[in-house]
Amino acid sequence: MSAARVDSEVTGYGLRWLERLVLVAGVALGLLVPTLHSATLVRAGSSLGMDATARAASQILVVAASLTGALMGGRAADVWGTRRVALGGLTAACVGGVGVAAAPVVWAYWAGLLVQSGAVMAAVVGFLASVPVAHPTGRIRQQVSGAFAALAAALIAGVGLALVAERVGGWRAGESVPVFLCLALLVASLRLRSLTGRLPQPRSAPDRFAARGVLVVLLGAGLQAAPLRNWLDAQVVVLLALSLTVLFACSCGEWPAWLARMIPRSTAEAGTKRHTPVAAAVTAGGVWGFGQSALATVLLVLLSERGAGQAAGLIAFTGFGAGFVVAGLVCLRYDVTRFTASALGLTLAAVSVALMATLPHGRPVLATSLATALAMVVGTGIAMAQVSSVTEYLAGLPAGSRGVAAAAYPAAVVLGGAAISGIPYESVITDATRVSTISQLLWITVVVLALAAVLLGRSAIALAVAGAAAVQYVLVTVLSEPRYAQRPLSLAVFVLSGVIVGLAVWIRGRQSERLARTVAGATALQQAVLRHPPEHVGDLELACLYRPATTDAGIGGDFYDVARTDHSTRILLGDVRGKGLDALRIVNDVLGCFRSRVHDTTDLIELATHLDRHVARTAAAGGDNELFATAVLLEHHDHSDEIHILNCGHLPPVLLGQQRAEEVDLPVLLPLGFAALHQQARPATTPVPLRPGTVLLLCTDGLSEARSASGDFYPLLPRLSDIPLDDLPDLLGSLVADAQQRTLRLTDDIALIAITSRGRH
Repeated sequence: MSAARVDSEVTGYGLRWLERLVLVAGVALGLLVPTLHSATLVRAGSSLGMDATARAASQILVVAASLTGALMGGRAADVWGTRRVALGGLTAACVGGVGVAAAPVVWAYWAGLLVQSGAVMAAVVGFLASVPVAHPTGRIRQQVSGAFAALAAALIAGVGLALVAERVGGWRAGESVPVFLCLALLVASLRLRSLTGRLPQPRSAPDRFAARGVLVVLLGAGLQAAPLRNWLDAQVVVLLALSLTVLFACSCGEWPAWLARMIPRSTAEAGTKRHTPVAAAVTAGGVWGFGQSALATVLLVLLSERGAGQAAGLIAFTGFGAGFVVAGLVCLRYDVTRFTASALGLTLAAVSVALMATLPHGRPVLATSLATALAMVVGTGIAMAQVSSVTEYLAGLPAGSRGVAAAAYPAAVVLGGAAISGIPYESVITDATRVSTISQLLWITVVVLALAAVLLGRSAIALAVAGAAAVQYVLVTVLSEPRYAQRPLSLAVFVLSGVIVGLAVWIRGRQSERLARTVAGATALQQAVLRHPPEHVGDLELACLYRPATTDAGIGGDFYDVARTDHSTRILLGDVRGKGLDALRIVNDVLGCFRSRVHDTTDLIELATHLDRHVARTAAAGGDNELFATAVLLEHHDHSDEIHILNCGHLPPVLLGQQRAEEVDLPVLLPLGFAALHQQARPATTPVPLRPGTVLLLCTDGLSEARSASGDFYPLLPRLSDIPLDDLPDLLGSLVADAQQRTLRLTDDIALIAITSRGRH
């Protein structure tokens, strides 16, 4: 390989990594800018003379502008391409950021907030819609996992940089950080190949996109304005659920499936296509925004109340970001499904948030350490649900409306964060009410996370994790003293118990799924290899039943087939040496030979000779000198009262009459596979009368050699005398059920065929 080619490949590899980093940075901007606004709001308000109402109005403007920017940016990306949206959004964000940092009065500050917040979210949607273009579909999970790990690191670094800048130069210096970040990202994005241009034929917007988009913005602003209206907590949670539902309808053009079934079709406009990945991403995004904002508030108040101070709350919150890194690395290493990740992760997050109520008093260092560890578990759990949901969501973005669909997730995160404002800020910082208020917020967060675990994941895993942790807590509290439940080791045991039980349920679930797939595949094989014949073939009425020895294999070494030739019906039933899937190949070969020769042979002797040679060749090719197959072949000519039988080492058929059962006396030839039929004196078939009212039963030794607990063989002939012959399928089913009741365990395959003449009644 030439040096120039090596340099070219290295350069291309570096550019691809640079492009991925720019995309991650573009998405991280949507988290960083609102966080910086919240961090500088108090000082900016004091500097500009804003009261509490004006500060609340600032937050409402940020939410409304962010939602508007996300939805309009998504639609613009579908019309003009992601390049114009991303670059235009970054440019407008720089202009708006300058307006915020240099604002001399409140209205100028608000104008800058509107422009910057909307432009940043539009740019985020442009970058997010470009992810499927930059990465192959099969690699999106790895990229999303790494992106969430990098996202947390970028967020922590950006917040730290802004806090340092604010401390050195005041709130205006802190607000200048997003401007420089947007400017740097704008320069780096100019040569991004994943940013696409204008689409040749833009797809029309989803149905009623504008009306539903306006409703989403109004609902988001209502969530942020909840403290001004003194809404109850239940109203806030319901409003959040309604906002996410309308957001889904706005992005997909139809209501969720569960809601569409409740609303008349004329008003619901329910389509037939299910947008499950979008619904999961919207729910996960709302949970992220809600959980992150709630956790920041809870940590701040709880640690302050325990004497650790507000700085300790910020330190503990870094554990949340560290949890994102852990989740990203875990999902990068293991392919965890959305159901498992959501059930296990979100339930662990709910348990960890609940355990924060037990942080020790009077020991600030210990309380901070425990809070940091619990926050890391919360971050890990929430991020695991995000990675799996966002992976399916990005992989399924429709090419024609990728922008509108991509706007749903960041908008959901904004709505979730806005819902936390339903807890009045004044009551949080008032000594008389903050403890009870934060306690309510803590348990509301637990309920939201638990409900999301059930909605997004498997309820069995979620209930197992929560139940194990709750049982451990109750046992420690009841059997000892409540103070022991607050010890660090006890808290670790509670969480660890939930993890262990949840993992056990998850592993068991995967085993059950694997078994179900195996059984389904084996059933399909059985249906392909053992074709179930019709009830009436020629002048015969018949029924077949097959029961494998290995129930999770679905097929074994017994076989049967029925073929209709020009003037007769030919039947084959046999047993290959061996059981389970090992015998499947031989069964397939024998039946393949039977089906290919049954129409070209003049009689059963010639057909059996072909089968005998075929099994012998198969044994020689596989080096198996012990391979053979017993079989019984039957032929019934039309309008005949006799059926001709040839027995190749198999059990004799049983002739059933009125309360009697007797074996048919037949000469027994060597089994198939010894290549001896053509060497013997020409054998002859045995004609057996098949009178009306009689049934001929063919079976394999899995039934006749079934043993009871005392070692006795199943009494086939006596039991057949007591079973009614009116219905052939019932006859076979009753026979197998009776054998299962009388024996310890059926250890061999069972194949049964019941034959009678059509005029027997």
